[in-house]
Amino acid sequence: MIDFRAERDALLVSLEREQRPSVRAELAESLCDVAYETSAAERVEFAPVVVRLLADQQAEVRCAGLAMSAEILPAPEAMDILVRHLADPTPRVRVEATGRLADLALPESRGALAAVLEDPSLNVRFEAARGMAALKHSSGLQVLTDALGDTELRFRAAAALAQLKNRDAVPALKKAFTAWFLPAFDRTQLAGALATFGEADGLEHLFKRAGKRWSMDRAMALELLGEVKAPGAKARLLEVLADPADQSRGAAARGLGRLGDASVEPVLTALLANEPKLADDVRLDVAEALLLLNTPTARAAVERLHFDDPEARAELTTMLAETA
Repeated sequence: MIDFRAERDALLVSLEREQRPSVRAELAESLCDVAYETSAAERVEFAPVVVRLLADQQAEVRCAGLAMSAEILPAPEAMDILVRHLADPTPRVRVEATGRLADLALPESRGALAAVLEDPSLNVRFEAARGMAALKHSSGLQVLTDALGDTELRFRAAAALAQLKNRDAVPALKKAFTAWFLPAFDRTQLAGALATFGEADGLEHLFKRAGKRWSMDRAMALELLGEVKAPGAKARLLEVLADPADQSRGAAARGLGRLGDASVEPVLTALLANEPKLADDVRLDVAEALLLLNTPTARAAVERLHFDDPEARAELTTMLAETA
């Protein structure tokens, strides 16, 4: 087993000696990877690394420090660090700080996020608006609807508007959804946002894409059918799950989990019990679905799972820890 302390210290030494910005950025990212792979109890040993990265002159290295702080520090401590960097002179760092703060979704961060809605950088304003949407506050609504016209931001803007659930977004979502030459994943994401509001055109698109067996966005459409609790979704998802030849069974399982209907629990547990040759990735998808149902019996079924593959075992362990 690799000694994470030795690996951490070697990377820090290399970071101090290295002059090339691109290599230094890679070293900082590697430090994050090492930190993320340690246990929760061991992550406290990376707190000094966070301090070191945040003091660096290079923006990419400071961004790595912000990412590490959000992942390994207690939420209140991470929030304090992120808020302090909302005024960093470099837009790239402000984007990272705002995005990480948005991901924490802490009610007490609302004031800081609201202030950043006035940032001169569109990307910073977008991350702040996304964070406000996670807190169910509509002050960033205009920023999010404007972002629907940005090819880089559209996908996440649609997801944030679906999370916000403010019907004032529907006209902008419809306009974006009906635009020409949209990538398939963007249009399906927009359809999912519209379906959140019960819009027929969004629901129709999701069912249509879910029926196209070889389309790239089919798995996404299946999962969204469950996410938006679409009428008729349960039957469609069960149909896909029941077909051993269907490559989207895992997505259908996740969709059933997101549907939140406890009546599908016996079907999911039976799949694990009766198909010993079921691929590991599908078994993990079924496990995720069972955990989403949030019943003691569903969790017990997941806890009984065993994987020979160490990566699958590690993923299952993480899944159980995150839903404990």
